[in-house]
Amino acid sequence: MKIQFESLSAFIAAADTGSFSAAGRKLKKSQAAISLAIQNLEIDLGFTLFDRDGKYPKLTQQGELVLKDARELMSQYSAFIERSKSISSVEQVKLRIGIDPLVCCHKINEIIQDFSMAFPLVELKIVQQSSESLAQKLTDKTLDFALGVFSRDVKNNFEHVSAFQLNGSWVVSPTYVEDNQLRLDNGVVNIEKTVFNQSRILLPSETPLTDIDEVSLTKQIWYVEDIHTLLSFCRNGLGIAYLPNFVVGHDLERGSLNKLMLDSEQTGNNSCRASLIYLLGYQKSSAVDWLTRNFLKFKLCDPD
Repeated sequence: MKIQFESLSAFIAAADTGSFSAAGRKLKKSQAAISLAIQNLEIDLGFTLFDRDGKYPKLTQQGELVLKDARELMSQYSAFIERSKSISSVEQVKLRIGIDPLVCCHKINEIIQDFSMAFPLVELKIVQQSSESLAQKLTDKTLDFALGVFSRDVKNNFEHVSAFQLNGSWVVSPTYVEDNQLRLDNGVVNIEKTVFNQSRILLPSETPLTDIDEVSLTKQIWYVEDIHTLLSFCRNGLGIAYLPNFVVGHDLERGSLNKLMLDSEQTGNNSCRASLIYLLGYQKSSAVDWLTRNFLKFKLCDPD
């Protein structure tokens, strides 16, 4: 069975207008062409769609059932045509972006949600890994661009745009404070440089951050790419951690972590700057340009 589109169109028009001649006028075809198209449809289906004994053709019971399916099919066809027209205007159907969890705060999530409404036809693939891993994937051409905290050496190999500031804090668990007999004052831990330099440091990335030169003097540094794992280690008293404020905000409020102060200075007020990186010579589509502009709109990534 091979149903012709023209036959279905003629059938629906005849049912809607009440006659073959009116259907012809609606479709700008002759009455004979409409009648032939419906006859061909009836032959394909194997039953009669119209009772032609009266002055005007009347739908049979089978015809009424077929009409419902025919309308649905034509509706789907129309939607297909409109979607195809929309797709033809899309520059980039698939977009692959990398986002370091270090910078994936609530504002980034909001931008992605807005993007889904602005570009509903673009298929988005989001990879969340460390900035170093994202840079490698960009080199391998498995990503279109990446958002993260990148070292100067990495930036030199890509086109990059400086984005928002990311504030972070040094934090420790109450268990760590108790075990190491540290001073706790209103939820803030005071620690001497010598103690800090001999402590195990937990970092989410090997990317250098500003104002933490003390780390180079520490006894032991653990780099843990997964933020949730690093946070768990810190909660269990395995060391002093440096994490974005939007990650540790709830722990600080609940008292499951304490902010660290070094020699009466807030080591927790360290910051770094997120950057967008692309392969050299990368031509931005309208979708990528939209994301770039929106990632650059806000200046600071911090807790709500």
